[in-house]
Amino acid sequence: METCAGLDLTQLNVPQKEAVLHPEGPLLVLAGAGTGKTRVITYRIAQLLSRGIAPERILAVTFTNKAAGEMRRRIEELAPGKGALVWAHTFHAFAARLVRIHHELLKLPRHFIIYDQSDQKRAVTEAMKALGLNDQTSKASVYVGIISRAKDDLLDAQSYAIHAMAGGDPMRKTASEIYAAYQRQLDAAGALDFGDLLLKVCSLLREHESVRAHYQELFCHMLVDEYQDTNHAQYVLTKTLAAKHRNLCCVGDDDQGIYSWRGANIRNILEFETDFPDAKVVTLEQNYRSSSSILDAASHVIRNNKSRKPKTLWTEKPAGESVTVKELANETQEAEWTARRISELLSQGRSLREIAIFYRTNAQSRSFEEALRRSGIACVLVGAARFYERKEIKDALAYARLILNPADAVSLERIVNVPPRGIGKTSWERFFQHAQAQGLSLWEAFRHQKEIAQLTPACRRAATELVETLEKLRADTGGLHASRALAVILEQSGYSQWLTGQVESDPEAAGRLGNLQELVNSAKEYEEKASLDAGLDLASYLEAVSLQTDLDAYDPAKPAVTLMTVHLAKGLEYPVVFLTGLEEGLFPIGGGQAPPEELEEERRLCYVGMTRARELLHLSYASTRRIFGQIYANLPSRFLLEAGLLFKAALTPQREVIPAAPSAQKRLAAGGVRTGTRVSHPEFGLGEVLASAGSGEALKVTVRFDDGRMAKFLARYAPLERI
Repeated sequence: METCAGLDLTQLNVPQKEAVLHPEGPLLVLAGAGTGKTRVITYRIAQLLSRGIAPERILAVTFTNKAAGEMRRRIEELAPGKGALVWAHTFHAFAARLVRIHHELLKLPRHFIIYDQSDQKRAVTEAMKALGLNDQTSKASVYVGIISRAKDDLLDAQSYAIHAMAGGDPMRKTASEIYAAYQRQLDAAGALDFGDLLLKVCSLLREHESVRAHYQELFCHMLVDEYQDTNHAQYVLTKTLAAKHRNLCCVGDDDQGIYSWRGANIRNILEFETDFPDAKVVTLEQNYRSSSSILDAASHVIRNNKSRKPKTLWTEKPAGESVTVKELANETQEAEWTARRISELLSQGRSLREIAIFYRTNAQSRSFEEALRRSGIACVLVGAARFYERKEIKDALAYARLILNPADAVSLERIVNVPPRGIGKTSWERFFQHAQAQGLSLWEAFRHQKEIAQLTPACRRAATELVETLEKLRADTGGLHASRALAVILEQSGYSQWLTGQVESDPEAAGRLGNLQELVNSAKEYEEKASLDAGLDLASYLEAVSLQTDLDAYDPAKPAVTLMTVHLAKGLEYPVVFLTGLEEGLFPIGGGQAPPEELEEERRLCYVGMTRARELLHLSYASTRRIFGQIYANLPSRFLLEAGLLFKAALTPQREVIPAAPSAQKRLAAGGVRTGTRVSHPEFGLGEVLASAGSGEALKVTVRFDDGRMAKFLARYAPLERI
């Protein structure tokens, strides 16, 4: 048995072993899909521990809580008693930990609040109203995105304003004003958003030399997973922390960089060797996940990208079943065919949890949900309304946040009249205006409501009762574990009693009560699973909840077919995958009109979707699709052509292709068409008309191309030209 300081290395292939045993200095591991990157990271950490490196001097960062938890679990298996002491976090959880430690230097309250996306939208909306932009509040989500991207680029409100003024773009100028007003709200509430976590940590390390020196010395080894997904802030944080020891191991795959829309910069991995000229580069190419037929098809697609590191994946697995392509008349038939095929697979012994359906946009899920429901097939929609986004859960958590941080205006607004207290919109506006005029927080305005004119006696009593309730809750929950504190909050706030009173009149009330019980259960589970560095109190639980992602609530063991966008599928794998909606304009979005860099990202996204499949991969597209009530004809996706699959699926003259309207000058429909007419197609080449049917706009022609492929086209739309 091959070992290294007691660590069994026999399960590693040669390149994996090379990466694990790399002594010191910068290391880039280019890990293709399914090549065992998690194994390399965990074994490398275990190897460092076996060499005597103290676990608290190793920092490992990744992008999802599940991945971080799995990393800690595997390290602990390889190095019992040490793995739990390694700093293994997501970027945002690591940043939150440092911000919590150094909150005083950052002028933040100890129990600062982390705003999620819905909180951000609410705060941006309030900022827009304060600026007199009431008519534009429907664009709040757009401005949330702009502000988030600015923070990803380490641009605070003042820096962004300088850029906006220099550019002369009116929308950017408006965005800068909203950003500044929004940031003032966050500061007043003692709150941070996700972008702030990284922005604040980078600021902390930049402005406080002693803090920077401490962490640069502490972390003598740093490992970054999914490096292709890092944004500018994460890139700067990584380089700053690794600057002294330079023992930086970055693992990733440029072929799976699919998050530019949320700030990720694929150049970070492509230019690693420019940043570290002495870097060792190890390429992992042996795939342990997919059959060779799936791997070959995916490889044929991704090789069309120009901005990539050369790599050729291979597998010792047999070819398995061929990748199938299915054309359907419309999205309804696509969903019905998928449901029928799943029923067949289930009858053959497949289980529900072995099967996943991927699509490019969330809007596509509806037809699949309905088709599966009609077929009696259980399914789970990943990325839909998260448990922690439900109203009753947000209400309960708002109470908890207010107890810890009374300055949190967003939470106060949420629960001010829940349960109903008689504090209406007009009264709320008076509290708000008084706070603004006197430079007070809203909480202080409520505590001193006697100073506010024009409040009704009932409103004053309600405000007094709310203040007393929250102050009693603060006293009664201090020192309690999170689950017990939540139970106390639900009882003493009157929220549970209020919902209980609605059970007979509102059929959904019982479900809401059940969700609240599940919230308490989730806190209990958190307490049982919390890592050694995490607290068990309400503040620690709220931080963990704030850092949850769409995938964290997903249970792959649940007996149901999984439905999700391709973006959410990264990092997962299934025996059977249905990759749907492969049409020009949908996947890739934008089709031929997309800029080259966006088209390359769409191609990487397709590659990610294909390489999630282990045994069976079904690709499908619809000839027509209804968009905003109108039916549009579609060309099959160029990715099907690139994979060499478009005509591999039992092509016959009966197969029907209805492409999108072209700009061809010599359309066949112009004057009819005869058998034997020679034609040219921009993708399929030269061919000959075998048969025609119908006339005018309904004319369809069957063409046999010179390479033997055959297809049927709607002549009105076909990009066919007479020769």
